[in-house]
Parts: sequence; C-alpha cells; structure tokens
Amino acid sequence: MNLILCVNRSVLIASAFALVFLLTFSGEALADTKTDFTLNGKPVPRVVATVNGTELTADLLKREMIGYKLMIARQNNSLEAKDEEKVAQGLLMKAIDAELIYQQGIKKNIKIDSATIERELEHIQSQFPDKKLFLAALAAQRLTFDVLKKNIEMQLVKEEFIRMEIAPGVDVDDAKVKAFYDENKATFKKPETFQVSHIYVATPDPSEGEAESYEDRAKAKEIVDWVKKEARKKIDEAASILKSGGIFSSVAQDFSEDAKTAEKGGDLGFIMRGQFLPEITDVMAKMKVGETSDVIKSSIGYHIIKLTDKKASRPVALEEVKAEILNHLLKFETEKLLRVYLSKLRKTSDIKIFI
Repeated sequence: MNLILCVNRSVLIASAFALVFLLTFSGEALADTKTDFTLNGKPVPRVVATVNGTELTADLLKREMIGYKLMIARQNNSLEAKDEEKVAQGLLMKAIDAELIYQQGIKKNIKIDSATIERELEHIQSQFPDKKLFLAALAAQRLTFDVLKKNIEMQLVKEEFIRMEIAPGVDVDDAKVKAFYDENKATFKKPETFQVSHIYVATPDPSEGEAESYEDRAKAKEIVDWVKKEARKKIDEAASILKSGGIFSSVAQDFSEDAKTAEKGGDLGFIMRGQFLPEITDVMAKMKVGETSDVIKSSIGYHIIKLTDKKASRPVALEEVKAEILNHLLKFETEKLLRVYLSKLRKTSDIKIFI
C-alpha cells in the first residue's frame, strides 16, 4: 500500500507548483486575495460550515477556490461567475470530508511529529527557486506557515488513517489483475518507434530581432536574416555531400550543431511520434528504413534525417505491466472504500453548512 502514501503526498508537491503558477497567473487571482470573498456577487460568511463543532472558514474555502482557478487556467479554461457557487459547494464538501477523516485519525491516536511536518515543509519549499518566491506565493494564496503546517499534518494523518483503517479491506488478487488486463488489452501496447539520426543547423529565434528603436530593429533583422541565410547554405552543403555519396554519420559529425548527437553520428535513438518536433516526426513516419530525407525546416532550424531502424507496435505482456495494474487497482479500490466510509460517516456526524 506504499502507492497510496506516494500518491497522497504528491498532492503536497502539486500544491507547491500551483503556488508557483499563481505568481504568473493573471493579476485577477492576485488581486482577488485583497478583496472580501464573494460568490457570484454575494458575500461569504466568515464560517462556511461546522463539522462536529469544528469551524471551516471562508479563508479556507477561498484558498480552495484559488487553487481550483489555477488548475483550470493551466488547462486554458476559466470559471464563469454563474458556476462559482456550484464549484464552491463541491470544494466545501471535499474540505468537510478532509476534516472528518482528520477527526477520525485523531480519535485513533494518530499523531504526526513536528520533525516530519518540518521535513515535508522543507520539501515543498525546495520546489521553489528561492525563499522569496515561496513566501510571496504563500501570501498570494492567504497561506501562513501555521496554516500550511496544519494542511501537511491533516494530509499525513489522512494517509496513516487510510493505511490503518481502509487499506486492509482492499482485496486485489492476481485474478483481478488479469481480468483488468484482458478487458483493457488494447491499451497495453508499445507504440511504433523509429530510430533516427539527424543533422541539425540552428536558426535564430524570432525574438532575437526585437529591439526598442526602429534603427535597432532594422539592424537586428539584417543580422538575423544573414544568419538564416548562412544556416541554409550550411544545411544545403551537407545535403549536397550526402547526395554525392557521403556517409551520414560523418556528415553529421562535421555539420550538425546538436552537440549531444553529432559525435554519435547524429543518432537520436528510438523515438515515437509526438516525442520530437512535429516537422521531423511527420516526415519520419513516412520514410523507409535506410532512407534519408530532404532538408526539413522546423521552428528551430534546418534538419536532415535518416531512418536507420523501425520497430512495429506490439502488445505488452501481462508480466510487464502487472505491477502497474496492481498499483492502479489498489488505489482505485481504496478510494472506492474511502468514499463508502465517508458516506456513512457524514450521516452520523454533526455537519452544518452556511452557504
């Protein structure tokens, strides 16, 4: 059941990256922390719910709302005002469930020592480039060290409670693993891969021609255009040598500007479609083994590629993915049992909601 601990702790790390993203998110999120909390234009009370007498505050819900907005913003979505109350209700229910589990953990005498909490805090802080950015991110999301430490404690108590009380009820045997594999066999395939060598000549980034004054922009453009022409001449020379019978690996060593692969004759190893520049993989997928391409223009320069080998897509044997499937099923079944447990716990708890 170590997977459960690993998965749940990853939530803390994800939160850290969400805080980093907060600083580069639109000014709306940052400005929002300086105003009274409202949902769809209506003020939110200081206490949004109580769980067996423990208060859940508007600040807690606001932090959850900020985190949700960040998550969907990274997916190029935004939260419409008309949906705020519905989303807030869902986030509040998650907060209530977290409090219920924490309370049950305390009843089971689960305690997290301060040293463990400090280690987790240091680990989160290490995800930031520097302490100044970390502190700014905390302030932006209305988090203090005490609040963050409490969140860490609650998360760790939850993990231990699940390990003690929920996980023992999970039963995943080899038969279930095989059944899952058989039902999803089509998804357990190794994709087609291509062994490619390339010769690469770089071209300037378009931003390198930007400057403040018209005169400077004109000079910069002149330089960029000259570099582009020289790059084209260089790749055309390499192509000419290849067409005259030159050995690809030798030409790559002499002409390629990809320092990591040039000394290996341009070998990129085996790659899949979508794993490299689309301009390259689109051509690569249509080539025959041993074939060399014409000059390819990409967003970063010019390329010539040679397809040296190809491996067809093939099914993955059960033994290769057995551990992965087992971990997936353990997590799935544990979460299912936890949902059942929480459903029963809510019915026997004193929960009041004020929004």
